[in-house]
Amino acid sequence: MKLSKNNFATFGAEFLGTGILVLMFMVLTQTTAVSYFIATSVAVAMAVIYMVFSGVSGGHANPAVTFGLWTARKISSLRAIGYIVAQLLGGLAAWGIYQYLVDRALPKVTTTDFNWRVFVAEAIGAGIFTLAFAAVLSRRDDKLSSAATIGAAFFVGIMIASLAARGLLNPAASLGISRFSLDWAYLLGPLAGGLVGVNLYTELFGNGAWLKAAKKKK
Repeated sequence: MKLSKNNFATFGAEFLGTGILVLMFMVLTQTTAVSYFIATSVAVAMAVIYMVFSGVSGGHANPAVTFGLWTARKISSLRAIGYIVAQLLGGLAAWGIYQYLVDRALPKVTTTDFNWRVFVAEAIGAGIFTLAFAAVLSRRDDKLSSAATIGAAFFVGIMIASLAARGLLNPAASLGISRFSLDWAYLLGPLAGGLVGVNLYTELFGNGAWLKAAKKKK
């Protein structure tokens, strides 16, 4: 992959999209503890981000999405690395902007102790979200329908994950909110969910795979 103006635009889109999403997470997690309100607000933000940036970079705004698509060979290794670096930098920028605007240090809300319940909850939530993301890419619906599907899936994933975790479903959000300390359950959970969600849809349903399999049995 050669670096070009278009490539910088795609990386910039991922940087901005992730930064906006992580900043929304920070604002909401510091002002309310109501899971429904957080999930609704962030889901709307994710839908808007997809509407704005999907035509440029695909509107991933989440390393779990990029990682899942990479494992399914839907994105090249170099582009995946570039996307994830841009997304993590977006999370870092959101962290800096939040602290500057509120003029105080961001309190730490995650822990370095590995919690399997958090890991499983984040994996399930991210799996639901990335499965829907893969479905949107496979069906190639219009942008509005795709954004609505992605936003709704993000809402569902966050609500389910919030049973045992904060429902971040995004390693970049985890790093930003935890002031870039490593919380492995929140980092690895979404990545595991992304791997399963994207590949599950791709292998079972993507491009009419289930229909082709049914026809072979006849």
